[in-house]
Amino acid sequence: MSTRSLRVIGASLLLSAMLAVSVAGSVVPAAAVPFPGGQATTVFIPGADGVALNAIITAPPNLAAHRNALVIQPSGWGMPAMGSIGSAVRLAVEHGMVSIQYTARGMYLSHGEVDLFGSKDAADVSAIIDWAVSRLNVDPNRVGVAGGSYGAGMGLVAAAHDPRIKAVVVDSPPGELAAALAPNDTPKTAGPVALAAAGVATNRFGVGLTRMGLGLIGTNDPALIKALPQNRIADNTLPRLNAHRTAVFMAHDWQDSLLPPGPMIAMFDRLTGPKMLVMSPGDHSTAGGAGQVVGWPNPVWDSALRWLDHYLNGVDNGIDREPKVRIEPANRGGYESYSSVAASERPRRAYALSRPSAGVLGADDRSWTQQLRSAPTIAIAAVPYVTGTAAQLGVAPSIPLTGVDRGAAAVWHSAPFPAGARVSGTTRVALTVVPPARDLTLIGILYDEDEAGNATVITQFPITRHGLTPGAPTRVSWELARTMWNLPPGHRLALTVSSQDPIPYVSATPLGAAVGIAAPSHVDIPVG
Repeated sequence: MSTRSLRVIGASLLLSAMLAVSVAGSVVPAAAVPFPGGQATTVFIPGADGVALNAIITAPPNLAAHRNALVIQPSGWGMPAMGSIGSAVRLAVEHGMVSIQYTARGMYLSHGEVDLFGSKDAADVSAIIDWAVSRLNVDPNRVGVAGGSYGAGMGLVAAAHDPRIKAVVVDSPPGELAAALAPNDTPKTAGPVALAAAGVATNRFGVGLTRMGLGLIGTNDPALIKALPQNRIADNTLPRLNAHRTAVFMAHDWQDSLLPPGPMIAMFDRLTGPKMLVMSPGDHSTAGGAGQVVGWPNPVWDSALRWLDHYLNGVDNGIDREPKVRIEPANRGGYESYSSVAASERPRRAYALSRPSAGVLGADDRSWTQQLRSAPTIAIAAVPYVTGTAAQLGVAPSIPLTGVDRGAAAVWHSAPFPAGARVSGTTRVALTVVPPARDLTLIGILYDEDEAGNATVITQFPITRHGLTPGAPTRVSWELARTMWNLPPGHRLALTVSSQDPIPYVSATPLGAAVGIAAPSHVDIPVG
């Protein structure tokens, strides 16, 4: 990043904050605001139905000299328009593009009500493009969208709606709303509450979203959000992104506790246009956030800016000839390149599970049943925003597996891997379970266990089933979150299954009930 960019970012942050305060009480007519190059200008732009959208325009110094590419940068959830100021300045100063950061309707200074990736949100981006083409010196054939988190989801929705958008950068986007709040129908502890708290002071919700949000908080019923037409963002946008041949740059963090990357990774290999995926260790937007918000150089947003420079400015920087997939393992070790997500995966190896009291992963034990008490243990799948961030910093926490209560959790160990190994792909757990009630939650955690018995979470995921017959054996199968992990020499794999993990998940299993696990049970692990 150039010294000029650093100076402009600092000045723009101060200017944007001052201007945001000065216009908070009134809507300034957009046409009356000058647009000098090389600085940020706060303005209100009319959305699809005339609603005023708060925006910050960052233009290159030579704005009037020639037509420029345009990049729309929607804000994140509960974030002001200036949430991408660092990358906006780099786009303007280093790449000669006009950036329009804006706050989605119903948030902060923008008027209207939150649309949550709805048709109005998509139409608003088109309205901003129309406005910019008519008032700024931008090229309507060179338009992109770049955002993180909620803003990334907005980018997907907008690009699917408007074929003028030639390229998108989506960092940590939501793939499916229900999967984010209740993976496998297992509500996250305080998930809806956290989202509501993040937006309650700055967002305005209509009756429908308010009713849904209160229902989620009160009942933990994911069916409420599954009923939204915009629930499945990845599946809804994929056909049109392919039809438009939108150039999609996607980035995500392996341990993202807010918007798990699974749905987006699954979407990536189905994209047929130009595409690139960067996977990094970390929690929600922690790998790329500094590049987006502050403009600091980092592998995610440096590549993202090169992506936009190529597909909007036509710069032959070689990014279109680079491998489509770049992955750094979840426990670090540097980025590796692949032709596809599938090419990065290892074949699954099947391990039969012994009686939990024996604890053998890969045993030939075909007839057993054992009951486990439904209670919390020290086997914790994840501490939101802590576990992933620690892994990104190389200090992922570990627990002594000997301290896990064997009366409340099943624990199995593999033989050591003398030369080490790699886990890459999705682990599939298949258990025979005797449920104590109609509702059952199970949490599976795959560990990297060292020679001393200390274990670090490789991957994890819950499952909740309803309508079961108490006391009747039933098959319960689910996949743990996709990952890539380097197992050091001498370490072994360990699997725990329990029915209570209250830090990340709300369990449907009655506390204190006896959950039966029986043969045949097995786990398929992509290791080699």
